[in-house]
Amino acid sequence: MKAKKNILVFIDWFYPGFLAGGPVQSIVSLVEYLHEDFQFWIFTSNRDLNSREPYADINSNIWLDSPLNCKVYYADEKTLSKDLIGQILGSQKWDKVYINSLFSKYYSVVPLLLLKRKFKHLPVIVAPRGMFGAGALSIKKIKKKSFLFYANHSGLHKRVVWHAASKSEAEEIKERLGNEVSIVMVPNLSKGIKALKHKPKIKGELSLFFSARISQKKNLQFALELLSQVKKGRINFNIYGLIEDKSYWQQCLNRISKLPENVKSRHMGTYQPHEAVAVFSKEQVLFLPTLNENYGHSIVESLSCGCPVLISDQTPWTDLQEHGAGYALPLSNPQAFVEAIETLASMDEIEFSHMRNKAVEYTQRKINVDAILQQYKSLFHE
Repeated sequence: MKAKKNILVFIDWFYPGFLAGGPVQSIVSLVEYLHEDFQFWIFTSNRDLNSREPYADINSNIWLDSPLNCKVYYADEKTLSKDLIGQILGSQKWDKVYINSLFSKYYSVVPLLLLKRKFKHLPVIVAPRGMFGAGALSIKKIKKKSFLFYANHSGLHKRVVWHAASKSEAEEIKERLGNEVSIVMVPNLSKGIKALKHKPKIKGELSLFFSARISQKKNLQFALELLSQVKKGRINFNIYGLIEDKSYWQQCLNRISKLPENVKSRHMGTYQPHEAVAVFSKEQVLFLPTLNENYGHSIVESLSCGCPVLISDQTPWTDLQEHGAGYALPLSNPQAFVEAIETLASMDEIEFSHMRNKAVEYTQRKINVDAILQQYKSLFHE
């Protein structure tokens, strides 16, 4: 039997963490689908996003066998250093190094510096996870642009193969780094969620939900501003997600307090990946006017289980309306969002069930898992 290739993965958070959302799910799905073909070694932190406490009952600073059929090194922040990462890179023969971040100090920048200076023989793939998008770069703009200037002039990314999850992300990478960079476009993998049984849709009522980290990039405040303009229909808006930016959340709470009588909203906390089915089964439409997504796991999962989506046009899923699966609208046209919400609220069960079916058909048409897996195999073998 041919030995598996060893893939060393750097990522800030990994299973059992889940609060960072899409990037974690992308790697979890990758390992679940491809562990029989490759031996994945995940170097990650020993706590979840914004958590002060390490994972319970998981040893830090050693390689562990994960129930996901991979090896995981949960690094404690006290021991995390350039020297440690150097030791990891030099500890054995790696066939590929796969980095899941653009700006993270210890899970992107330091590994790339060491790969450039001491481990030039190792092939490197970087998945920027949407960080080249205009919306993402608009947050902490000066700091990010200064880093990219340094990276470009120092040759930090000189030997890198960029993994773009969509055509739009590939274009963003070229726009920032030039046309000569090496890019491989392979869509992300989501866990499969089948169409669910939903409660009947009542004409004149609508259950919207937000599922993402509560931060500027995900644009929750804009969603609440739009809801304050909705005049027709009774709207319930449930917010799921980690409060990542507390000052931003206070601004959102201020908006919630000023919503009209026909719109109700509350924060539902977070849910773990295995609880997604229970959440989606009681919701109707995902409302996520994000500033930028290179993929959007919550978008794909919502559609696949029969929840249409109302999103911005800053994701790969820009043709929803022509397929009857939802709306992807420009952020520059807030009135279009308001009209879409009122249209959705006005639907009865017959109209809305048709839209649910179209949402499921959309993901089935767009996502060919077998073909995507072959692309990943080529990416890691070449």
